[in-house]
Amino acid sequence: MKKIFFLLLLSLPFYVFSQNSAFTILCVAAHPDDEDGATLAYYSKLKGYNAYTIFYTRGEGGQNEIGPELNEELGKIREQECYDASEIQGSTPYFLGELDFGYSKTAKETFKFWGGEDSVLARLVYMIRVIRPDVVITNHDTITTKPNRQHGNHQAVGITIYDAFDKASDQNYHTEQLVNGITPWQIKKLFFRQNDTLKTDVFEIDISQKDASGKSIEEIYYDALAKHRTQGMDKSERKYTGKRRFELILSDKMYPVEGNDLFEGLTPVNKSNVITKLKSYPTRYNYIKSDPEVTLDILMSVKKDIKKLGLIKTYDNTIEKILKAFRIDYDTLTPSVLESGNLSYYKTILLDLRAYLYRPDVVQNNSRLLKYSEDGGNLVVLYNKPQDWNENGGFGPYPIYITSERVTEEDAKVTVMQPENDLFNYPNKIYSSDWVGWVQERNIYLPDTVNTSSQYEKLLAMQDEEDPVPSTSLLYKKYGKGTYTYCALVLYRQLKIFNEGAIKLFMNMISQKHSGSN
Repeated sequence: MKKIFFLLLLSLPFYVFSQNSAFTILCVAAHPDDEDGATLAYYSKLKGYNAYTIFYTRGEGGQNEIGPELNEELGKIREQECYDASEIQGSTPYFLGELDFGYSKTAKETFKFWGGEDSVLARLVYMIRVIRPDVVITNHDTITTKPNRQHGNHQAVGITIYDAFDKASDQNYHTEQLVNGITPWQIKKLFFRQNDTLKTDVFEIDISQKDASGKSIEEIYYDALAKHRTQGMDKSERKYTGKRRFELILSDKMYPVEGNDLFEGLTPVNKSNVITKLKSYPTRYNYIKSDPEVTLDILMSVKKDIKKLGLIKTYDNTIEKILKAFRIDYDTLTPSVLESGNLSYYKTILLDLRAYLYRPDVVQNNSRLLKYSEDGGNLVVLYNKPQDWNENGGFGPYPIYITSERVTEEDAKVTVMQPENDLFNYPNKIYSSDWVGWVQERNIYLPDTVNTSSQYEKLLAMQDEEDPVPSTSLLYKKYGKGTYTYCALVLYRQLKIFNEGAIKLFMNMISQKHSGSN
């Protein structure tokens, strides 16, 4: 490990890494929109301090709310979003290069994907030794158990920055890093963001103050956050609180535990120049093979059932690619068609990802869609987020309440609860092997079992290790003369790589023989 790390250091070009202030603040964050931009802007723009962020990943495992790009392509877009946001808030971003493999529930799983805890810690320590921050902040923490645990990637950030507080100053830790002017570095203070308003021993940063431009730091923060368009941050409601609260977690000596300045009690020190160029690590992308060579019998079994499909399109193009690949005739339904068109012309109408947010006309004409199903149509709805859906029980024929629960282990065991259901038999037989080769996660934003109507058939059960979740990945209802299906499976990621089992299930969903009037 040390030899490999030393070779990495030798590959870096050299120059003088200089800073323009006696004080430096560093934020560590798991993903591109996880940093505390308000606090960075406060110290950069009002105090003139050096401000940096280390992002552990480029966010390539996230969702994309503005287009079809995923994985490496998404990572590159999100990296640029970081640069754009940082320019507004006056900070400098660097990337640790860890793989964003999707949502994780545990630090254990995260470290497994990231090559082990010490590998991550060593990368972080190296960058700390070059940046030499006086104060480090993070929005993450070290809690690994429910109910307050964060994303597993966030847990890993909290754990490693906690350990790095001592390791960065330990001259015996990864000594191969100590070349070209790099020396051990002692962080003075480590702060975790504190959102508990009842806690009193915290520092409160006044971000309502204005900089030379006349904008408040909080306004600057929201302007920067809006650059993360792939994550929908440009649509986020701006909730002005005027403050940021932090808890002092570790310090190199006794300092006040509360106040209005994270640097309180610190004195400037002379930081001699480091002559190693600090650059972002290249990301260890998880390249996922896309193989369109799936069996033609899937196509032939569907063609006789689907004469015309109506697609309510949102921001992703995966469904269209699949329909085109299998030469399934479809129309993209416009707002005017939803409002007054003849919906019965379509045997199946499919609502793409988050249609109830991205298509206001769907909300306005939901009663027409339900009537279409009741009169004999096959209505298929792909997943929505809680905030898109939950008001008044959602938009299904019977109440469905969506949660943030999900199954993140892509190989989690799948139990078919009603194997006789048509979705597992017609026109394709679904076997246990059809759940193999899924990527990133099984399902997302699951409906709960308490408030969701028992009218729906719950067809699939799955869970992560020792973490039960509702058996609501796939809800099905024969509704009037037709059918209604709500799918919380992350099908689009599987369809994007032409996973054969996912394609078979998708074709079954759009081919229900009980539906349609043509």
